[in-house]
Amino acid sequence: MATLKFQVKLPTGEVEHLSMEAGRVLIGSGAHCEIRLPVDQARVEHVLIEVGPAGLFVRALSFEPPPTVNQIAFQQAPLTPGARLGVGACEIYVELVTGGVSAAPVKKRQASPVAWLLMAIIVPAGFYTLLVEDAVEARAPMPREIPELWLPPVGSCAYAGGQALAFAHEKMAVADAKRERRPFYVRDGIQAVPIYEAASVCFRAGGDKPSGDLAEESAKFLRRDIADDFRTRRVRLDHALIVDDDLSAQKEARVLLQFTEGKSGDYVAWLTALDRQLKIKLGATKS
Repeated sequence: MATLKFQVKLPTGEVEHLSMEAGRVLIGSGAHCEIRLPVDQARVEHVLIEVGPAGLFVRALSFEPPPTVNQIAFQQAPLTPGARLGVGACEIYVELVTGGVSAAPVKKRQASPVAWLLMAIIVPAGFYTLLVEDAVEARAPMPREIPELWLPPVGSCAYAGGQALAFAHEKMAVADAKRERRPFYVRDGIQAVPIYEAASVCFRAGGDKPSGDLAEESAKFLRRDIADDFRTRRVRLDHALIVDDDLSAQKEARVLLQFTEGKSGDYVAWLTALDRQLKIKLGATKS
């Protein structure tokens, strides 16, 4: 696998040097991104760098702000050596390092008793690796029924008057805090939705309709945004499995497990089994 060397210059002037073996690298402010940028400079997922037969290609995933290559905005573009990738006020340079190390010729010699002992240990391990790969290849298909992330919105407030307003203000503050942490913690964003909805009905029960409308709109926006992200992640996982990109499949499966934390059913069980199989397979590949 190719090695990618990154030089990331942050708006503060600090320069970070990173190196990783990967066929694709996600850049953004999200906690799951391989290259993480400040929240005020990039969206959760801003650009994707992929290694192709002709070199590096970069694809824009967000245009707030538009990413650039050599100060020119793009949707998809080749990333030539020395090109400057810009995301907000961050500057990123990428170097692709390829090449393999040839094995030196080994002189034949008679196997010692120690070598036979090592073979007795290694050969069964090799059979185990083959069995693991066969088990992973026979993985079950993705279930069609997907769990709902939320229950229906609450319809009434348990309080009235001043108590309802006090409760609503408290819930609104909690929901706002969880919403701010959403780029880093998936569950916080999901939990913020019903809290906004509870705040909305209690604001209205206390006579503050404008604040109730604001809380309701915040809940609706998060519902749409998170549902779109949830759907995109499922599509990415499906694609990664089709093209046998196990590393990407494992990453997407683990993010989806965060979405479905606390849920049950065939889909969650399938995700859990898939994550376990990929962990075994990728571990066997490295060993």
